[in-house]
Amino acid sequence: MKICIDTTILIDILKDEFKSHQEKLYTAITKREDLIAPSVVFAELMPQFKGDTKLLHSFLRDHKIRIESLDLDSVTSAGTGWMKYLKRKTRPKCSHCGNIMDVKEHFLSDFYIGGFALTKCNAILTRDRGIYIKYFPELAGYENCL
Repeated sequence: MKICIDTTILIDILKDEFKSHQEKLYTAITKREDLIAPSVVFAELMPQFKGDTKLLHSFLRDHKIRIESLDLDSVTSAGTGWMKYLKRKTRPKCSHCGNIMDVKEHFLSDFYIGGFALTKCNAILTRDRGIYIKYFPELAGYENCL
């Protein structure tokens, strides 16, 4: 089974946080799942390695994760989700003072990962299922495949 690995899981491993999500990756490795990530995940991980791409490649190889480029189908799917997000995006105001409140912002890279996972994989392994459920509802979470 092809599983898209989201950046959040890899950062969890690097920071040794959210053990239950880390364990899902190690389960996937044990089950010899085909673990892949779009190139944007590589870019998002670079700061964790202070730009040392050799060390980053080694980390990915040790975790059996292959990096693939985004293709037009993935980017088109990402763009469709991004447009839905931009349409829904509102900045709520505080009912007491009228100031604009902060809300969680998503980045285009989240949509690239979702589009890639939807067009290239059977499921996604992530800690942040909310965005993928909302904008890529057809995309299965790996936790449902265990």
